[in-house]
Amino acid sequence: MKKKSFILAYDIPTNLPYFKKKINRLLRKMNAKMVQRSLWSSEDLEGLIKIAILIKNAGGKARIMEEKLIFE
Repeated sequence: MKKKSFILAYDIPTNLPYFKKKINRLLRKMNAKMVQRSLWSSEDLEGLIKIAILIKNAGGKARIMEEKLIFE
């Protein structure tokens, strides 16, 4: 049985370029795959939620989707 895959879509304010690098490093560390610049795919929903919360706490926007919206 195939595991579910989730998508993290995010937007980080342009005045935080160092933070975007940090987020990209965290996503690579959890073996997420980059789909586009701010669109990543992973089977690790808990890890994506933790990263999404970091992004939102820094003033950015983040969504996690499956076939329906999971986190906003």
